[in-house]
Amino acid sequence: MIAGGDSVKEKMKYCTRCVMPSTRPRVTFNDKGVCNACQWAEEKKNLDWDSRWKQLLGLCEKHKKRNPQGFNCIVPVSGGKDSSYVAYKMKYELGMNPLCVTVNPPLQIELGKRNLERFIDCGFDVIAITPNPVMVQKVSRREFVEHGQPLHSWMISVQVAILRIAINFRIPFIMFGEEGETEYGGTTALKNQPFYDIEYSKKIYLSGYDSDMLFRSLDVKENEKYWWTFPSEKEFEELSPEITHWSYFENWDSYKHYLYAKEKCGLSERNNRNISTYIGFAQNDTLLYDLHCYLMFLKFGFGRCTTDVGIDIRRGAMSRKEAVEQLKKYDGEYPEPYIEKYLDFFEMTQKEFDGVLDRFVNRDLFKKVNGRWKPLFVPE
Repeated sequence: MIAGGDSVKEKMKYCTRCVMPSTRPRVTFNDKGVCNACQWAEEKKNLDWDSRWKQLLGLCEKHKKRNPQGFNCIVPVSGGKDSSYVAYKMKYELGMNPLCVTVNPPLQIELGKRNLERFIDCGFDVIAITPNPVMVQKVSRREFVEHGQPLHSWMISVQVAILRIAINFRIPFIMFGEEGETEYGGTTALKNQPFYDIEYSKKIYLSGYDSDMLFRSLDVKENEKYWWTFPSEKEFEELSPEITHWSYFENWDSYKHYLYAKEKCGLSERNNRNISTYIGFAQNDTLLYDLHCYLMFLKFGFGRCTTDVGIDIRRGAMSRKEAVEQLKKYDGEYPEPYIEKYLDFFEMTQKEFDGVLDRFVNRDLFKKVNGRWKPLFVPE
């Protein structure tokens, strides 16, 4: 059932297989109403994974020969299930010598810190970067206030830092985890393309990143922008890195990764579920992720739980009917336990914070009741 009239119903068409709404950026549907993430899940069943795996083996051999005595690939890590899985497979199954790189996020969760420490203890070389917290706060506040993206500062610095380290260590092979657009319902441009470049990263992963806009009117020096400024075109061309995703070479299964990381790396999860979803073993890096998901819900009408039920539906662990019930319980849950930490981090009053939320809410999909935004739609 959809509340709020035909205009809302027209905006909130749901995938007939999972529960992804048509309001997700770049999502598409076929004539049966199935979203492109679910179409890809079916397509993967008949994909020639053996051929892709051989391609990965070839890449690994190429880069082993290029640098037989040193690091021959970079793997971004957080200590979470997916990056732990990828790094472990690269090192212990494929025989690579990865230099792992992590960028410590603002409002870091202790559980995430412990998981990263346990991962490192499994035998990995890790460079941990902690960008200047004063700059992090400035950029994060700016992106939250002007674009409704509280995690944007960290997301940019992760992409930039990986390339900076690759250039500094002369390592032209970078292995990320999943290609989220293909896996979860965005553009399918990389579905059959293993590599991507800086421009694709800026346009798709970083919401049209623009360095001038990022720092406009902020009181920062040029040398303070390092972890938010991509290497020059000349530096990039000289290294000519092959940047790819593990999900291109092996069927991506985040639940399998969770079990694997628990066994191999001692991954721990929350005692309770995460806010706005029913699981507790994913995205335990930063408290800002909960705010990111809440704003996603206000902007587009779907949140953290929508993504999680979609994953479980596509791997055959949940029915669509069960998924709808989970959404009704949890999706779009207000991150009440962390509000004081957000106000302190952004240096805001509650009124200012609420004003930012009000600025980005989709008023075609929500109405305000007793000071909180309530959806005019019900997943069906």
